[in-house]
Amino acid sequence: MKKIFISIASLLVLSVVILAVNYVIWDQRSTTISEGKPIIQRGMKKQALLVIDIQEGITGTPSTSEFYVLKSEELISVVNRIIDSSAGNDIPVIYVKNEISNPLINILNSSLASGSPGAELDSRLKVLSHYIVNKDKSDAFSNPLLDSILVNNEINRLVFVGLDLGECVKSTIEAADNREYDICLISDALVADPDSLKDVLLDTFKQRGYEIMSSNEYVQRLRR
Repeated sequence: MKKIFISIASLLVLSVVILAVNYVIWDQRSTTISEGKPIIQRGMKKQALLVIDIQEGITGTPSTSEFYVLKSEELISVVNRIIDSSAGNDIPVIYVKNEISNPLINILNSSLASGSPGAELDSRLKVLSHYIVNKDKSDAFSNPLLDSILVNNEINRLVFVGLDLGECVKSTIEAADNREYDICLISDALVADPDSLKDVLLDTFKQRGYEIMSSNEYVQRLRR
């Protein structure tokens, strides 16, 4: 009986170790920022809107984050207005969503498991284009499809909305900067956990030369 107990305990410890090691490797891999090739700059600015990680498993019912859920109604309302204005002005709207296919990671948290309801775009979000880019890393450019969409549409300026500004949005911004895109952040259409981090990051990005504006400013500019 004692030997059986020791064997079971050993298996449990081994399983925990395997999960922990797998998570560390996955986390390191998922936060790597892609380099990419510098885009061809043109005199006229042609922009696209990136809507990042507004998904059922993050802002919806399956979410494990009370913070994101509480922020979701206001965030999605603002983002939907921006989507409407962008699509109405022939600005490509690109939806980015996180899908985790690693089975060991999904044991720890399956809210974004590939093929699950949580991996789908939030049902409250307006989907006005067929551009949907799946990713399994923080950086949306880790999926070559994003580069392809942007190059094919001759985009040289990216407008960012979504979450989290301190994680996936930040990683995608850095990857976009590596490719020399002009970058614009819509301040009231971005979420960071905690709230205090958002102001710090926006100030940092402003110092880097990125354009920061409100949703009202963005919409009004498109109306001119």
